[in-house]
Amino acid sequence: MFPTDPDSNSLSARLWLAAGVMAALGAIAMPVLNPDLYWHLSAGKYIKEFLRLPSADFLSWTEQGAPWTDFEWLAQVIYYGVYSLAGKTGFFALKMAVLSATFPVFYAILSLNGLKRAAFFALPVWALALMANSDLRPENFSVLFFSVLLWRLEAARLSGKTWPASPGAFARLVLFFALWANMHAGISYGLLLLFFYAAGGWAERKLWPSGAQRPGWGPALAVPAAVAGSLFNPWGFKLYFILLQHAAQSGSMARYLAEWAPPSLANPWAWPFMAFLLVSFFLLLKRFLKERSLPLAHLFTLGWLAFEASRHARHIVFFSMAAAVYSFDAASRLWGPDALRRWGRYVFSLALVYLSLLVWPRYLSFKVNLGEEAAGAASYLKANARELGGRKLYNPWTWGGYLGWALNPEFQVFTDGRYIFHKYLEPVSAAMADQDTWEKFAAERGFELALFRRDYQMLPFEQVSRKGEKTTVLRPTYLLFMPEKKWALVYWDAFSVLFARRGKPVTGEFKIIRGGDLENVKRALCSGELTRKAAGAELALYYRAAAGARSTKEADRFRSWLEGFPAACPR
Repeated sequence: MFPTDPDSNSLSARLWLAAGVMAALGAIAMPVLNPDLYWHLSAGKYIKEFLRLPSADFLSWTEQGAPWTDFEWLAQVIYYGVYSLAGKTGFFALKMAVLSATFPVFYAILSLNGLKRAAFFALPVWALALMANSDLRPENFSVLFFSVLLWRLEAARLSGKTWPASPGAFARLVLFFALWANMHAGISYGLLLLFFYAAGGWAERKLWPSGAQRPGWGPALAVPAAVAGSLFNPWGFKLYFILLQHAAQSGSMARYLAEWAPPSLANPWAWPFMAFLLVSFFLLLKRFLKERSLPLAHLFTLGWLAFEASRHARHIVFFSMAAAVYSFDAASRLWGPDALRRWGRYVFSLALVYLSLLVWPRYLSFKVNLGEEAAGAASYLKANARELGGRKLYNPWTWGGYLGWALNPEFQVFTDGRYIFHKYLEPVSAAMADQDTWEKFAAERGFELALFRRDYQMLPFEQVSRKGEKTTVLRPTYLLFMPEKKWALVYWDAFSVLFARRGKPVTGEFKIIRGGDLENVKRALCSGELTRKAAGAELALYYRAAAGARSTKEADRFRSWLEGFPAACPR
């Protein structure tokens, strides 16, 4: 049954509030997956060791020494401290702490509208708004700061009081934005939120002068005060140049980075955003038709954030938070708290069904995270640093953070997730079109080592036997992409393949035992084109090279087959 007792202190109400809190916590409890965390850790470690901020790249060979504005340095110090104390478990705890800190803020906003008793279903709705940001990233801090600022602006708007209205309030606003600016560059969300509330108040006084409060100079001066606070960072105005650079590159980044792409209706995780989009504007329209007025700050803010969120998925969380606040404000005026709470039982049920069917199963399905698919290859490179160290390494974008953390200074990466590498997204994507384009790109860049993610795709190869007979067999794509005459396969595991360009000495090359190609090895053994001794020697080499790496057990299955050779060969 759903709660019907009007007493918010009743046992029933408390139990349903607890259920709402648990559902809300479950909505944001995604495992930590962000591979960029490791380059944040590298920066945090640098700050601790040298007691200064990195001002130039020190992790890559492509941008070594190039200027780098590390505008998330304070979050990185926190990450490094948490990781040093509690490892990856600490990462999850930190993420949950920062995001769940917004719950009491939202509860306070509900209280402003007399909706405390609606919290049992409103909190899960709020958590669905946060779900787009439920991985660990510096932007979590912007989510928290944005929610606090939204609460303070709503409190001032609903009370009819001017904010900020005193020197102390202005000082707190300056400090607030100073702290925010050193955590994450999401201060732009806060500045625009302040601007739209000031603009909304001004427009309301023009359109509905009889009902509008005179706010004084506080809102008009809040934006310059916030800008002044944001300049209390090690980079000063340079921070805004980085924001402009991101804005200029956002169109091209949308083609290569999921968080910059538009949300898609085909993605069930975008459905809460779609619901917020429809419901929030519908409620604003319904409120206007009933009251013939509405808070223009809400309309301006929603319009801006809806536009941004529709272009880039990374803005979804900010739109959805504002939409949740404004929707509950409008709904409380349209129907009143009691009716809203009665309807809330159905909202709670829908949220729970959505979480149970589309969110929690996916959370449980995540197996590998943080870019550590490259851990086996990193261990191999570390163990062979004397021979391979100093060679120019190609690595996938998402693995750069982990490799920089695990291999620096013996190896330096090609790219990682930092903004200084955005210019590489397009040429790398174009280089992967075919083997010839890739080889030209690799030669121009001087790659001497190339680490790829295994895609398990198979392509037909023509194979000629000793008798001159031609057959077509399926073999891994990477054998076509990286021809043996130019590249030596020196490592492979369940996730990766690592090649060394020929011309410099390598030891431990795989010419027989190669991932995804073991069925062809069986054919060669059974036809007599390959000896058991040669296959056994390379199999032993694989077990030494990939010791401790994650495995799909393909080598184990082949070893079992080899132990029974030749009995398993077709007769």
